[in-house]
Amino acid sequence: MIDLHNHSLYSYDSKRKMEDIVIEGISKDLDILGFSDHLDFNKNDPGNMFYKGENQLEEFSFLKKKYSQKIKLFLGIESSYEKDYEDKIISSFKKFPFDYKIVSLHFVDGVVISDWIVNLEKDKKSIFEVDYEKYFIQLESIVDFKIFNILGHIDYYKKYSKFTNHRETFKRYQNYYERILRKVIKNGNILEINSSGLRHKCKEQFPSVEILKLYKDLGGEIVSIGSDSHKTGDIAFGFDRIQNIIKDFKFKVYKP
Repeated sequence: MIDLHNHSLYSYDSKRKMEDIVIEGISKDLDILGFSDHLDFNKNDPGNMFYKGENQLEEFSFLKKKYSQKIKLFLGIESSYEKDYEDKIISSFKKFPFDYKIVSLHFVDGVVISDWIVNLEKDKKSIFEVDYEKYFIQLESIVDFKIFNILGHIDYYKKYSKFTNHRETFKRYQNYYERILRKVIKNGNILEINSSGLRHKCKEQFPSVEILKLYKDLGGEIVSIGSDSHKTGDIAFGFDRIQNIIKDFKFKVYKP
C-alpha cells in the first residue's frame, strides 16, 4: 500500500497538519506515504510562492524519525509546469532533497485549468464541439521538460468538464496521448494513477482505462499511485479499485 500524492498545510489549498496525514496513513495500513505539496509560480495562482520548503523539510525529518517503525515516509513535490517558470522550478528542485518530483498540468495559456475548461465549454452543447487541443499541446511540453519522476493526473481536465463522455475525447486526441506516453517511457518517467477523480463528478481515476491500456501497449510497465489527498478521509481513497486496475494490467508500482 503506497500513496505518494498528499497535500499538507504547506500547500495553499490544504489545512492538514503533516502529522495528521501520517497518522491517517498508518490507520489505513499504508506501508509508504509521500508528501507532494504544491510548487507554483504563476502570478495568477493563489498558491504562487506559497511553498516553504525549509520549514517542511525540518518537520518532515522529525516525523520520519518519529514514525520510522510504523511507516516509511518520503518527501516529494508537485510542481505546476509552465515554460515561463522553468528556471524557478529547476532551482527549487535543486534546492531541496526531494525523493521524487511530480509535474502536473494545472494551467493552460496562463489560466488555471478549472477556469479554462469552464470558459471553453460554456456555450457548447456537446463534447464534440469542444476543442481541447491546447491542453494536449501544453501537456506535451511537460514531458519535453524531462526533469521529473512522475507525470501527474494526465487527463486532469475531465475533473472540471461538464461533459462525461471522455472516451470520445480520447479517440479524438489519441495521437497526442500516444506521443506523450512514448516520451514518458523513453525518458524513464512514470505515469501516475491518481484516484482523486473517483471523488469528483467524473467518477473515474486519472487516467482512464483507455489511456492506461495505450500506455501498456506502448511498453509502459511502471505506475505511481496517489490519492491527491487534501482533507481528512482522502488518503488511499478508492485504492481497492486502483489495485485491481494495476493487477489487471500487471503494472509494477513505483517506490522512491
